Amino acid sequence: MKYALKEWSTTIEALGKGHLIAIWRKDGIESKEFNIEHNQFVLFPAGIHQALEKIKNQWWSLHSEKPTPNKDNQVKIKYWAEVEEVLEVKTLEALLRISNELINTNEHLVSSWNLSSNHKGKILLLRVYKLSDPILVPYLQDYSSCKSWIELKIDVPKIGSISVLSFKEYNLKARLIKALIEQPMIPEKLLA
Repeated sequence: MKYALKEWSTTIEALGKGHLIAIWRKDGIESKEFNIEHNQFVLFPAGIHQALEKIKNQWWSLHSEKPTPNKDNQVKIKYWAEVEEVLEVKTLEALLRISNELINTNEHLVSSWNLSSNHKGKILLLRVYKLSDPILVPYLQDYSSCKSWIELKIDVPKIGSISVLSFKEYNLKARLIKALIEQPMIPEKLLA
């Protein structure tokens, strides 16, 4: 695999340990739509924009203060993922209903939702695989920009990879997320 999705290292660890299967991507930042450019990709740990105040405190133990790349200018790749489903998120209420299934704090979700007038985004449901052996990838200047997708200069082998969740475990999490997103909104006057 040569293509990679850049993601917070803390999020990648939560995905890689099977705690989560979903990541949030906002449409409309800088007038761009987030597109799924590849169905299978390496999870490339990045520290850009990652901050503890954007991450729920239950995940802080997975947060590393170690810089990416390391002192030898390499990034450790441990996981790859496959997009199982892409769920459109059309309201902030729907996004907040699934917040327990995301690493982001509610404050960060609201803030990212409000970054542009295009209030839409996507939840990517990912089946994550652990590489048989982690691989060190030289960190190139091409990888440092604020873009989500990068093409690696090496091919990361998938042979011997193991799914971090069983089929049953994954499906339970996926069904919960879909049910929460699709839940009809209750008018506030009925809640009073």
